[in-house]
Amino acid sequence: MNKNNPRLLAVEVLSRVGKGSYSNLTLDSTLNKAHLDPRDAGLLTTIVYGVIQRQLTLDYFIAPFIKGKKVDDWVRVLLRTAVFQMVYLDKVPTRAIFFDSTEIAKQLGHAGVAKFVTAILRHMERNGLPKLDDIKDETERLSISTSTPMWLTEKLIDQFGMLTAKHILNSIDDAPSGVLRLNSTMTTADELLSDLKDRFPDMRRSDLAPSALVTPTGHLAGTQEFKEGVFTLQDESSQLVAPSLRLQPGDKVLDACAAPGGKTTHIAEYLDDKVGGHVTALDLHPHKVQLILKNAYRMRLDNRVSAEAMDARTAKDHFEPASFDKILVDAPCSGLGLMRRKPEIKYDKTQQDIDNLARIQGDILGSVAGLVKPGGLITYSTCTLAREENQDVVAAFLAAHPEFEQLPVAGSERLGKVHGAPALQIYPSDYGTDGFFIASLRRKA
Repeated sequence: MNKNNPRLLAVEVLSRVGKGSYSNLTLDSTLNKAHLDPRDAGLLTTIVYGVIQRQLTLDYFIAPFIKGKKVDDWVRVLLRTAVFQMVYLDKVPTRAIFFDSTEIAKQLGHAGVAKFVTAILRHMERNGLPKLDDIKDETERLSISTSTPMWLTEKLIDQFGMLTAKHILNSIDDAPSGVLRLNSTMTTADELLSDLKDRFPDMRRSDLAPSALVTPTGHLAGTQEFKEGVFTLQDESSQLVAPSLRLQPGDKVLDACAAPGGKTTHIAEYLDDKVGGHVTALDLHPHKVQLILKNAYRMRLDNRVSAEAMDARTAKDHFEPASFDKILVDAPCSGLGLMRRKPEIKYDKTQQDIDNLARIQGDILGSVAGLVKPGGLITYSTCTLAREENQDVVAAFLAAHPEFEQLPVAGSERLGKVHGAPALQIYPSDYGTDGFFIASLRRKA
């Protein structure tokens, strides 16, 4: 078998992801080395993300045919890729799936493994797969059908109710759109849409963020406009964060958890260095600080941005009190709002992770509280859905800091679907975006 066969590459990528590699980095590296034609690259990408997205569902389909037999991890991965194609890819012939799966089993294993894989696939073809409707318990059925671990399914039902949990979890199987954020110092939405329309004919203005353009397909980062800083890549819901700070041209801003710098550069677009406007960006890791600076340079905003390596929990020891007009705490979080874009998140995270992160989030907010001027604003944001990391962190902060009050999030008044007022909670099912939480906290004058 050709070493660049997309089905073989999919098994290899997924096996590495199963051992802890990041799916996006592993897939990108494989695509760069393999030099596949667009059709094969598309098939590889679809299989990799599809199998990760639907892993628990695929295992439910496979289980009756394995019947408790001990199966090597890579063989289970191979079966998942085959069943994913059989169930979810209408245009892929079954004979091609069977043939390639058998050849992959021979190449990665031996003739005995190939015989085992072929027998299981033929058995599936003859008898059909188990039906999800046969799962009697509604919560378990939702967990398996959306491939969401039981603990997380129960958490979302507990926090949002069964109907909303269903909407959220059913929506994360939809493919994420490509989203750009225009650089308002270099172009307008109409100009950029006109410039890109020939290469991205389905591109449209965002319904959520005025600075966003959305396209269902295409490699936005491969364009000359991206290289020249005319736009960057940032999800629509994330683009609501910078406007929530109610920025003025001369503001001095602290971005406390900034890498890779998407929100930093968005903030910088609102500032004017000629009247003192500046954003100071922090990140714990020096190599990520370089990413922030690289992004600012690419977007020609480096004269408004500085960055340094620092644990935001120690920020109060490094800056003068009341030295910033605005502060953004885009806190490290469990990322449960990103399950559509990064499906492995739902398998990797635990309740203990959420509890630990909530403590870190509270510590960061407490550290920067004294750094904002009276009358100034702190925006607290996360890309998670967990209440412990969102509303509970804000409530604890306000209880410990009576000098702050919560305001409605600027820009939320024009949105059709909003939750959690005066904070802004966006579910992935609302607009087909990442799930996001934003809260505005003003230090009383």
